[in-house]
Amino acid sequence: MRPVALALILAVTLVGGARGQTKQPAPDYVPQSEMETGSAPGLKATELSPKVRRFQLIFAKGDDVRAGLADFAAKNHLTIAHFTAIGALDSAVIGRSDPEKKAFRVVRLNEEMEVTSFTGNITRGRDGKPVVHGHIVVALLRNGQVYSGHLLKGRVSLTMQLYMDDSEPLSATQTSAN
Repeated sequence: MRPVALALILAVTLVGGARGQTKQPAPDYVPQSEMETGSAPGLKATELSPKVRRFQLIFAKGDDVRAGLADFAAKNHLTIAHFTAIGALDSAVIGRSDPEKKAFRVVRLNEEMEVTSFTGNITRGRDGKPVVHGHIVVALLRNGQVYSGHLLKGRVSLTMQLYMDDSEPLSATQTSAN
């Protein structure tokens, strides 16, 4: 009789506790309605273009990603482009900016790696040539070790799929700052 009574008390306690709960978020969560707004008074916005061109680029084994992007940008007259990609590399030179030396501190990787994130932009330099600025995160296949920074050079091992949008800049009379 004692085990049955104990089970009954436990069941009543659990059911009663569940009914007594309110549907408020746990203390570790904040509802989106409570997210702070108005904390970026220095934000400036400029509409870049109502006209956008979209591209899908598929890199093949042996292609150098950064050089390929610069060539593509020049041939297609890209002006203000941004991109995102995933894929695989078999070698990469990844740089972290060193402001004191005004140079990149580089890591040279010469093994198979998965590109878990590659994002960046392409603009025009003062000389009118394309400037590719890409940040990459790779994971070595051998042990999963992760490296990240600026992609200075990267050779595709299998493939890389990249998606890019390019905007025509508005004329100076059409721009506005908020």
